[in-house]
Amino acid sequence: MRIAQLTLGLTLALGLAACKGDDDAATDSAADDSAADDSSADDTGTEQSLYEQLGGETAIRAVVAEMVKNIAADGRINWMFANADLPALEASLHDQICAATGGGCTYSGADMKTVHAGMAITDAQFNALVEDLLEALDTLGVPYALDGSQPIDPLLLALVGMQGDIVEDADGSAVYFNQLGVYAGGDGYAAVSAVIDAMLGYVAADSRINGFFATTDLANLRALLIEQVCDATGGYCTYSGRDMKSAHVGLCIGEDDFNALVEDLLKGLDDLGVPWALDGSELIDPLLLTLAGMSTDIVEECK
Repeated sequence: MRIAQLTLGLTLALGLAACKGDDDAATDSAADDSAADDSSADDTGTEQSLYEQLGGETAIRAVVAEMVKNIAADGRINWMFANADLPALEASLHDQICAATGGGCTYSGADMKTVHAGMAITDAQFNALVEDLLEALDTLGVPYALDGSQPIDPLLLALVGMQGDIVEDADGSAVYFNQLGVYAGGDGYAAVSAVIDAMLGYVAADSRINGFFATTDLANLRALLIEQVCDATGGYCTYSGRDMKSAHVGLCIGEDDFNALVEDLLKGLDDLGVPWALDGSELIDPLLLTLAGMSTDIVEECK
């Protein structure tokens, strides 16, 4: 699934930098020593691997765990990881970081360009991940400067260098899902979510059709609708619900019912200040016309 790939790939990229932070943060003394001494040799003159300089296993696991926690709480990007196996994700990040720093582990994943091909990741999304990593380092007391003066800097700079392989839609103009972000500060997912929330609010108050939703799990419905629109517009989601015909068979939804739903959606767009014309002249129109085309699978006049 695209989400699973993104989860693994993006976090692995971040993990490369994260492991450095983890190692430094393993203990306060380890972080202090690393910040004060750039030497790679221990007191006996023995050359140390970067893995050892950063604090070893405990430090790496601490940074990875903190970073994944930050990502999970970050509304700008956590939806990308909705179907991720977080324990498996942490394990993969650990292996990549451990291997990259000389800890003796083996990372068997794909390169960053291959993993992220076709995902149209934006600069804003990439930067959000980096911010989550840096927040993890701050929480663990790991110093960084991004100028090479701190032990963790080379790994952080390596992450920055990966941006070209990970980001495909830098300004969010190439993919329709990202373009919709113009309605929500550049965040396509926030825009789609706002549209769905506005529509569901009107549906709940619409006596013409709210009876159809009397026993519906509205939270699940919301999630599926966002997932469906995200997937349909080229976002990093995979729609997990049923096709429209199967989902609505036997509900006896009439043409008037369907039109009421569309009206509620348009009211929601008006509330959000999203212009629409249904003639293709507005950015939102392709999505609305796609919805209109679903009427043949949704409407079922029962006798």
